[in-house]
Formats: sequence, structure tokens, C-alpha cells
Amino acid sequence: MLHEKIKQATAHLHDQLEQKMFTGQIMDGSFTFKQYQTILTVNYATHLAVEDFLFNNLSDELCQKLNIEARIKLPALLRDLEEINSSVSSSLPEAPEYIDLNSDASILGAMYVLEGATLGGNVIAKRLKTNGQLLPYNLSYHYYQVYGDQLGSKWKQFLEVLNAIPENEHEAAIKNAVNLFEHMATTEVASTTVILVPPEV
Repeated sequence: MLHEKIKQATAHLHDQLEQKMFTGQIMDGSFTFKQYQTILTVNYATHLAVEDFLFNNLSDELCQKLNIEARIKLPALLRDLEEINSSVSSSLPEAPEYIDLNSDASILGAMYVLEGATLGGNVIAKRLKTNGQLLPYNLSYHYYQVYGDQLGSKWKQFLEVLNAIPENEHEAAIKNAVNLFEHMATTEVASTTVILVPPEV
């Protein structure tokens, strides 16, 4: 299946990104507020750069199948950034050069990265809610709970659409997934449009 091919092709990049996004620290409870700022910044920068372009270039048929409007995550990230008193740039990005927007297959390949990141959100949110360093901030974690109790069904629905891509288009999907993973793994916080200001507690 295509999702297995993408998983294998991006396994090493996935491991790199997990380190950058402090997955180990989240799970062992040593995660800090500063690290939370960092992962929000990286996720915001990524979604700002690609989300609208992916969804606006996906065919109407697949937009309907995936209920694409219910998969928009940028507003949730903005709410989380506002909650920690972070301001963001209102400038609109240009189409990302590292993402191919010319076919449904390539777009779904990039979406695999974003949807996959969402898949672990509920588990991460549970860990963050019990993190002693974050409790004083009384955070809501909108992004990590963006799908709520529909998380499993939305992932299953996405895989059904992704795995229906004809085999001769698999390479385009895999390439886009690799490109987005690589971009996220190399995005520097200092180069994003977010200005972080810790709240007073």
C-alpha cells in the first residue's frame, strides 16, 4: 500500500523530526515551556507555508471525500500561539518551491506528513496536560486535539483516499512526503514569522 511505501521512505526523516520536536521529553515529562514555544513555531510555520496551497489545489472530488475544511489546522495553531502571547506575521506566503502542487497524488503525499503528525496529537496532549512545567500556564492545546474524538476515523478516511492512488503516481506522492519532512526537519525557529513573548504567570 502507498502509505507503507511513504512510511518506509521517510522513516529516517521521521526519527529526525521526532528529536527536533522533543518527543522524548514530552513522553518522559521533562518538556519545557520554551520547547513548547519551539514546536508551536515549527508547526505554525509549516502549516502557514503549505496548508492553503495543498487544500486549494486538491481536486474538488477529493476535497469532498476528505471533508477538507474540517482538516484545516492553522486556526488551531493560531489560537495556541495567542494563548502564550505570541504574535505572528499577517503576510501571505508564496507557493512553496519544495512542494509539487500539480497532482492529487503529490498533494496527498504532503498531506500524509501533516495528517500523520496529527495522529499522535491526543497522546501528546494527555502528556502535556500532566506536565508540571506547563500546568501554571493553563494551556488548551487546540492543535494537538484538533480532531477530538474523530481522530481515528479521519486517519482511516485519509488512508483510504491515499491508498487509492494509482501505482504509476506513487513516486510523486512519496517525493512530496520526503520533501516536506526534510523541510520541517531543517526549519530553524529563527527563520519563522513568529515573535515569541512568554506570558506572565
